[in-house]
Amino acid sequence: MSYKFSTELRVRLPETDSLGVVYHGCFLTYFDVARMDYLRGLGLLEQFRKGESLNLVVHASADFRSPARFDDVLVVRVRVRRIGDSSVTFDFRVDQKSDGRLVAEGRSVHSFIDSKTWQSAPVPGEFRAAVRAFEGSPLDEKA
Repeated sequence: MSYKFSTELRVRLPETDSLGVVYHGCFLTYFDVARMDYLRGLGLLEQFRKGESLNLVVHASADFRSPARFDDVLVVRVRVRRIGDSSVTFDFRVDQKSDGRLVAEGRSVHSFIDSKTWQSAPVPGEFRAAVRAFEGSPLDEKA
């Protein structure tokens, strides 16, 4: 499954560690920025901003592959890997723009919840339809 969406980020000095490379915790922020850009691009961000749809991050991981340094331009790719009954799995890939080198990979799982009860809730139909229209049928999608 290929990545159809990407956004670019420039590494800022406070995002680097004592070795001069991107601090590992920053990759989760990069993933979140890309996910928000993805949702904005699909017209889905506003429903989250208004509180019409709520979701919690129930898993997040990042795997370091090679160093990125201050002022590097990174291409952060995002895709929906899976839409379940009440959760969505996003995949991320970070590449160095200048040479295409893989910098990091990751994943996050988001569980939709009811805003009043905070109990599990179905993935909204609008979300499912917008992702399907953009990505095609995500891997392991529930019908």
